[in-house]
Amino acid sequence: MSAPDNPLLSPGLPRFGSIEPAHALPAIEQLVDSYRSVIEEITSLAPEEIDYDNTLWAEALADETLSNAWSTIGHLNRVTNTEAWRDAFQACLPIISAFATERSQNQALCQVYQTLADRSDLTEQPQAIQAAIEHNLRDFKLSGVDQSQTIRDALKEKSLRLSELSNAFGNHVMDATDGFQLHFESTDKLQGLPDDALAQMADRAKANEKDGWLADLSLPSYKAIMTYADDRDLREQFYHAFSTRASDQGPQAGEFDNTPLVTEMLAIRHEMADLLGFDHHARHRLETRMAESVEAIESFLTDLANRARPMAETQLQALNDFAATKGAEVPLKPWDVAYYTEQLKEETLGINDELLKPYFEVEAVFGGLFATAEKLFGLQFEKEPNPETWHEHVSFYHVNKKEGQRMAGLYLDIYARPKKAGGAWMDVCRSRLVKGEIKQLPIAYLTCNFAPPSEGRPSLLTHDDVVTLFHEFGHCLHHLLTEVDLPMVAGIHGVEWDAVELPSQLLEGWSMAQDALNTYARHIQTNEPLPSEDLNALRESRQFQGALALLRQIQFALTDLKLHQQAPADPIAIAREVEETISVMPSPTTNRFLMSFSHLFNGGYSAGYYSYLWAERLARDAFDLFETHGIYDADLGQRLANSILSMGGSRPMQVSWMEFAGREPRLEPLLRAYGIEGMAA
Repeated sequence: MSAPDNPLLSPGLPRFGSIEPAHALPAIEQLVDSYRSVIEEITSLAPEEIDYDNTLWAEALADETLSNAWSTIGHLNRVTNTEAWRDAFQACLPIISAFATERSQNQALCQVYQTLADRSDLTEQPQAIQAAIEHNLRDFKLSGVDQSQTIRDALKEKSLRLSELSNAFGNHVMDATDGFQLHFESTDKLQGLPDDALAQMADRAKANEKDGWLADLSLPSYKAIMTYADDRDLREQFYHAFSTRASDQGPQAGEFDNTPLVTEMLAIRHEMADLLGFDHHARHRLETRMAESVEAIESFLTDLANRARPMAETQLQALNDFAATKGAEVPLKPWDVAYYTEQLKEETLGINDELLKPYFEVEAVFGGLFATAEKLFGLQFEKEPNPETWHEHVSFYHVNKKEGQRMAGLYLDIYARPKKAGGAWMDVCRSRLVKGEIKQLPIAYLTCNFAPPSEGRPSLLTHDDVVTLFHEFGHCLHHLLTEVDLPMVAGIHGVEWDAVELPSQLLEGWSMAQDALNTYARHIQTNEPLPSEDLNALRESRQFQGALALLRQIQFALTDLKLHQQAPADPIAIAREVEETISVMPSPTTNRFLMSFSHLFNGGYSAGYYSYLWAERLARDAFDLFETHGIYDADLGQRLANSILSMGGSRPMQVSWMEFAGREPRLEPLLRAYGIEGMAA
């Protein structure tokens, strides 16, 4: 198909109203062939003919054209996951994967970049060009460009297999999540659930042409049952269904089993690291991160665990003691924790997540979100009245400078629906590219799975939802505020993986700060601000059982590291071993959380889940500066934008951090965030 016939080949924003699954494969085949021709032209140049425009920039333009189409296809596969889109995505995946490996192992292209690196005028070039050349040479080596043909062929084959397994893993998780449903003809077993949750389940039943109420494993439904259902057997049933998704256990045992996929992926990652001369996959991954060694990461995590454990044990005992007064069987089981935690929080702090939801109407929260960006960075958000999107609930905003000049764009897809991947994420639609007359603005996707509005009922968020929204918006700002013109190091591209969560976790601060909450946390009926006692309690609630939450994150991070720094072994046994070392509350032997742990097997976080805590140390310290100077201090906001958010991957994050903060990051703000300040190591 030519460009007029295939909307995926059209310039500008994606033509979502016209794009069909049948367009995917022809577009990718054409663009890969075109890109390959560009590489052939580059590698045919004589050394004296090589310059930055006919090599680096020529490839950047070809890469961006392919990336734009592939980003659109990948996004539609996640948010409209029909069989047709699955088939289209899977048809393109081996072509993309094979070409990526082919390009990364191209010795002639690597030599071109080495020629650029050896030029006497390199240090006179923009920082982005210097970084892009450095990153390319590093990545060529990490892909095995200097290995024998036999090894390169093996790496290519294994890389293709990994991409196939990762895609299958994600599909299994989505199918398992959608595949478990319970239909209720009355609310007898749903006692305790708030009206809002019941209404959502009634809507879900109606959408499935049923009367009554329908509950599934989507997060809004699952969290409501685990937090509020008085029926303990129902909570246990849902816990087992959720914790055994896509595994050999539970109500769907073997139906979407990811166990063999996980085992094979771990083996392939280890084999690839070995072929490249690394001890293990984790060591290989550290070549592109802030952390210097696995030992440094483990020391960081172990230190946090030692600080958190005494308080976590105290918090768990307090929860058990409280539950006993309510007639619960103790010690509590995992399916009891959220239920009694919510009651203890209400009794201790005087707040209830459901009772606070009327203060977090979704449009009002977005008003606060956009106001934060305006006050800190001078941004304005202009809603497009009739955007071309993939669903009626999706909106598009032009992001403008204060003077009205357009600088970026943002798609919002925030409501849960069938055939849409769960969770929340930011992704790249378009990267910033400025070269001569070409000017492509950065465009981001912000995707969540909040309960949608229906029948005149607005969408109301829990405060956890608000935190999630600010988190993903922080990722978006990192992409949208870039001033780097070269896509491969613009926005979030080229940023060390264990630093990429810094902006997202930093923005969470404005979901909890009193001055910020006062501006957008208003009752949907009375417009009254959140009462001061509730506001203070809400801020305290972020530390409620914080040590337990921190230990859980440490457990996940250490499990990830252990899985990826040894030869293949039983992944369930490794996860159990780490749990016994770190957790203060054992899970059932049937628990198979690894089999739906998409971060590790379908999300790029392999040997990198520690990044959340590693970057959170930076984020909490940065927000501490804002609390000191004022959370809307425009000068500090501009410094953040200039030093970190605008720089992309054009320089190491350590350099950007030092320019912003003027010192090494402190651990104390992170400890305070979890309520364990002053705990001895």
